Order: sequence, then structure tokens, then C-alpha cells
Amino acid sequence: MPSDATLFGAIALPSGRSTAGVNLQEWLYLELREAMLAGRLAAGSKLPGSRTLAARLGVARGTVQAAYQQLLSEGYAVSRTGSGTRVCLELPDAKQRVFPRQRGGGAQIPVRRIPPSTEWLERLQTATPAFARRKVAPGLRPFFPMRSDVRSFPIDLWRKLHIQQMRSSKLEALLDYDAAGLPSLRHAIADYLGCARGVHITADQIVVLSSVQQGIDLCLRLLVPPGESVWMEDPGYPGVRQLMAVAGCEVVGVPVDQQGMRVEDGIQAAPKAKLAYVTPSRQMPTGHELSPARRLALLRWASASGAYIIEDDYDSEYRFIAKPIPALRAMAGADESVILAGTFSKLLFPSARLAYLALPTHLVDVFTRAVALTSRHPNSLSQAVLAAFFDQGHFERHVRRMRKRYSLRAEALNCAAQAHWQGLIEVPEIRAGLDIACSLLVGSESEAGRRIEEANVDVLPLSPFFQAPVSAGFLLGFAPYEERSLFEAALAVRKALQNHRLLL
Repeated sequence: MPSDATLFGAIALPSGRSTAGVNLQEWLYLELREAMLAGRLAAGSKLPGSRTLAARLGVARGTVQAAYQQLLSEGYAVSRTGSGTRVCLELPDAKQRVFPRQRGGGAQIPVRRIPPSTEWLERLQTATPAFARRKVAPGLRPFFPMRSDVRSFPIDLWRKLHIQQMRSSKLEALLDYDAAGLPSLRHAIADYLGCARGVHITADQIVVLSSVQQGIDLCLRLLVPPGESVWMEDPGYPGVRQLMAVAGCEVVGVPVDQQGMRVEDGIQAAPKAKLAYVTPSRQMPTGHELSPARRLALLRWASASGAYIIEDDYDSEYRFIAKPIPALRAMAGADESVILAGTFSKLLFPSARLAYLALPTHLVDVFTRAVALTSRHPNSLSQAVLAAFFDQGHFERHVRRMRKRYSLRAEALNCAAQAHWQGLIEVPEIRAGLDIACSLLVGSESEAGRRIEEANVDVLPLSPFFQAPVSAGFLLGFAPYEERSLFEAALAVRKALQNHRLLL
């Protein structure tokens, strides 16, 4: 395998200067691609690390990462955890992909690409939104996770409430509202948080948004200067990790075990971090709860360091073995440091596009100003319908009904795993939520996933949730699937793994 030094000589790159009219990223991409096509970079050879190549050329690391990302997306390079970025064994036809001819057969015209005009844009070009390009079969097919059962949602009731808001006496719902959200909905959310999550706040501390992702983006922009450290659960939701990286943060992965985030590890690695992201009520994706001792340690660290904590409360309402545990935001001393983020996408349906932040009092004004400037406010008509859904008691009844239904389906998945997956996939006890992280006991994650997909079953690999290489596994959803379909899919998975000799 060629060394980095050999690769530098083979590419024969100049010292970080592009030709006129070509930006550095485009120039580097073209040089690397030409070296691959000419054979100076052999098929299967490892490319230099982005940090090493950036230092050698005297360019920003983001420039190298963007060039590598373009090579990956066009099929000239492949990247695997633990083995770096390598030249593909079979290269695509560069003339068709990069230099399309004019219709008359004249000279080739290079494709114009957007030049990265800012560091933020450079970082954005290296990030593919989590799961955005994953192909999923239409409809509901086990075991794809992070889905609620939209077929069980009372859509006729929702439509009736929607029509009621369109009456001539209520047409104010069609107008603009306060950027923080519809007052009636904010009061309903505050009341709900007090009863269901033990969080006692006022409606004035609620800001309604379109998604939790939007809320986290605002937190990073307003509370974390570029280059500062932030804590991220490892494993954790990759969409948040990507937001942190694009925002220019130094992302510090804090390990997770059966008691949740290992707070002491975070303090040792980055004691002066500006922000910590946690899912304490049901860790994403492991499902563990943050222990009382670690909750207290996390709050003490935030208070002493002046850091903020984002508590993502994404599906903790669906707890099967006991009542939902109180939120971290409900603990004494959390008022000034914890920002509670919640979504209705899991509780109602994804296209509802309504979420909220429960903020410390001193942050309300600045966040409201930021929302007013960047997005004004979410759909006010949808907010009015959801407020009525709350006020008439439908929300509580719906959550209670779905909790029972999801509990039965969690039990069905456990039974199916016991019947079909012994020695193949290990499914832990399902205590809450819409999905469960499972360990793959045979074969590689990529090969097993491909075989399972060929059997018309959807699974989501666990590897994207980790910053460091880990053992193989899948995140399996059960909430939207009938018991019979769970058993049938489990049988199909067993046949897929056994028939292709993954046991060897």
C-alpha cells in the first residue's frame, strides 16, 4: 500500500495554488481525479488524511474535505470507518460525469460548481444530512425506525378541528402571530409539560418551532462561538452531530453506557465546553436513561462552567414499564441552564412540523428575535388546530391509547426475536420509545443489511450513530407495524441471514 509520501509524489500537486478562475476546492478535486484516471493513484490506494494534505498544501482542511466529498459522491473514492478514504477499484466515466459535451459535438465545457464563499458553506458541503438520501420502500415496512403509526392517528377528528378553525369567526388563525408561537398553544404546551414531564414553566418561556433540528441550530448559533467545544453523546443522533460540525464547533464525543452519558468523561475531555446535548429520558439510540447521579453531575458542571444543556425529549412519553420519568429540566437548579426541546412529529405525525423549546427566562427574548428574523413563525393554522387538540383532551387520550398499542408491539417484537433470531440478532428489553438498538451477532453490518434489504425488510445500521468504530447492529422500529407483520419480517430476516452463510 503506498504511503502518504508516495501519494504526494504521485499526485505532484503544487503548493496550494489553483489556476485562474478555478477555486481551491475545484482545483484539488480535478488534480486528484486526474491522478486516479491516469493511474498515478492506484485503485484501492489510500488517500492522505485531510488534515495532513491540508497542511502540506497550505489550504483549509475544509477545502480538502469538500474535494474528498465530491470524489466520494461521484464514485471515484470510497470511505469506510477505520480504513480512511481510498480510490475506488472501478472508476466511473469521468467524461460523462464531469465534462459533458455540447450538443453539436464541440469543445467540452466544465460543469460550473458553487464556489465555497464562506467557511460555513465549506463545512456544509462535507455534510450529507443524516438519512436524507437513504432509500426506503414506500409505505410502512418493518423494521424501519423513528416512525409513529400514522394509520392510528384520529385523522377525521383532526380534519374536523381544522375545518372549525376555518370558520368566519376564527379567521384570525390565517394571520401572522407572535414569532414565539400562538399564545393558546404555548399555554397548552406549558400545562402539558407540568403534568406529563414535571416541568413547571410559564407559557412565556415556550417558543414554537418547525422542528427540534431548527431549535438546536438556533442554540448553536446563539450560544456557541465558532471553534468552541460542545459535548455530544456517543453514540448519538447523527443529525445533531452534523449541525454541530457545520456550525464550526469542536464536537467532543462523550461515551454512553447503561447509565447514560458518562459525564465525568466529558469533564475530563472538555471541561470548558459551552454546551452539552443529551437525551436523558431515553438515550438515542441505546434507550438507556441518564442515572440520577449523572443528572446531578451534569447540572453541577453546567452551573459551575456557565454552559448550557440541550435536553432532547423526543419520544419519552411512550414508556411501557412505568410512568414517564420527570425531565432533566424539572430538577432543582435546571432553570438557568437547561433548554428542553420537544417535538410533535413522533406524537402526532411527521408532517405536522411543530416542535418547541422550553427556555430559561433570560434566553426568551433573544431566541424570539432570532426566530422572527430567520423564519417568522411556524404555520399558525396548524398551531391553532393543535391547541384545540390539546384543549379538548384529544392529545392526552391519543398518547394514552398509542402507549398501550406500542407496548403490545414491543412485546411482539421481543417474542419474534426469541422465536427467530437466537444467535443472530440480540434484542434487549424494550422499555420505551418507538424503536430499539439491537446487536448483530453474525457477519458484518453492511453485508447483513444488504441481505436483509433483499428480503424486503428495512433496517437502519447503528454505525452512523457512532463517532468511533463499534460492534455491528441495527436500530429496529416496531411502533407502526402490526404484530403479524413483525413476526413475518422477523422470519424473513432469519432466512436472509442463514441462507447466505453469514453464520460462517
